[in-house]
Amino acid sequence: MKEPLITSQKEGLKYFFLPAWEKTGLVKHGFSARKNNNERPDVDREERARFLKIWAKNEEELYSGEQVHGTAVCTVDRAAFRRREREFPGVDALVTAERGAVLGAFSADCLLALFWDAAVPAVGIAHAGWRGSCMGILSRVIEVFRYSFNTKPQDLQVLMGPSIGPCCYEVGDEVLHLCSGSPWKKEVVFYPGFREGHSFLDLRKTNSNILSGAGVNRENIHVSYYCTRCNQHLFYSYRGAGGRHTGSLMGIIFLP
Repeated sequence: MKEPLITSQKEGLKYFFLPAWEKTGLVKHGFSARKNNNERPDVDREERARFLKIWAKNEEELYSGEQVHGTAVCTVDRAAFRRREREFPGVDALVTAERGAVLGAFSADCLLALFWDAAVPAVGIAHAGWRGSCMGILSRVIEVFRYSFNTKPQDLQVLMGPSIGPCCYEVGDEVLHLCSGSPWKKEVVFYPGFREGHSFLDLRKTNSNILSGAGVNRENIHVSYYCTRCNQHLFYSYRGAGGRHTGSLMGIIFLP
């Protein structure tokens, strides 16, 4: 498995991006890296501001969801601009065809997925932990693309950023029970756990299967294989921090 993301550095920060997207000049995107071991929220916020500055953007142009581990998707449109909304309550994914709107999401192990339809053009971002993944949040994003922009799933490209890998993501009965009732249960990928009643969940394969089942071409699904827990020198990890508060990886995407 070849890692599709490469790294660059600007504003004193390392970040990750997909060269195939970057060279088109039609979409801008990136994932932040861990800068330090200080978990203070004010430091985390300062790093986010510097991260946005890489693309000459600021927090006034950033739109994000509350990230409640649900499947709600919101369209950022001119009405949202007029309301001056920046964070959408109860939302884990955003889509937009508006230039100037930077879509952002945050994670410390969960999967962040970036969407791009060059034909419209339009972009999207989703935050997917075990609950959102098992309930098919990425398929909901595709539904909203189709409804809002008449997007054809085969025109979509999707980039999955660094997340906790199946090597480190052992889950218990609560997850297994939820997934057993999911309409996407056949697409969810588990591996045997080391403890009774536990399994290892593969967020990458699960969401790749769901995207494919929703009509996205496999060759248009780009997957990062960085495990956030295994690479805590590069990324923040909630599990790596023992469940304590930690900083977060930031992903962004926008139409230039």
